[in-house]
Amino acid sequence: MISNELDIGPLRERLKSHRRLQVLDFLQEPAADRLHACLRDEVPWEIAQRADLPAPVHPLPMPGAPEEAALLEAAYQRARMGFEFVYDRYRMVDARREGREPGLVLHVVLDFLNSPQFLDFARELTGDSAIRMVSAQAARYRPGHFLTLHSDKAQDEDRAFAYVINLTRGWQSDWGGLLQFVEKGQRISDTFVPHWNSLSLFQVPQAHQVSLVAPWAKEARYSITGWFRRS
Repeated sequence: MISNELDIGPLRERLKSHRRLQVLDFLQEPAADRLHACLRDEVPWEIAQRADLPAPVHPLPMPGAPEEAALLEAAYQRARMGFEFVYDRYRMVDARREGREPGLVLHVVLDFLNSPQFLDFARELTGDSAIRMVSAQAARYRPGHFLTLHSDKAQDEDRAFAYVINLTRGWQSDWGGLLQFVEKGQRISDTFVPHWNSLSLFQVPQAHQVSLVAPWAKEARYSITGWFRRS
């Protein structure tokens, strides 16, 4: 599934020195194409919001419908007060555990991410021999979706690195949906455009955000994302 053309040594050195990197052409092209088709056409999405809000919305409101506008406006109001996010997700770990959508190719992806082959790759790339598992969820950011500033640090999980496998062709920087890293004084120190078939990887904790997806974005921003975890 991973490209055979990756040169791990320089990537590992860049990650070590910068605590983040983006890898282009990460997957073999047929695998990237198949995953994009799955995310676009096959996934039963739910809306992700902050954990202390009511259960996920089902069914999803139609784009442009009053229900969607109300949901987004409520999220914008909460974002004025602190950490907030709204996007579509598919919780891959939960779905696999519960036996949902048994034919979905994302279950194969979850198995691969936790295979000895991929875990060895993750340890070699990061230099962290303590990595034991990889969590995953599929994410779809549509116009109006966002994720405000946070660090990914968690009390109940030992997250070593966060990753995003980007799976939208032709994404343009003015469509938003940018992974931005923020230093003291609200200075944006680095920005990753979600290029097709790229891996964004960064050490946790690290302050970052996903900028608002613009109303004129022609595509949804698809990805598989999660953490390389020690526990």
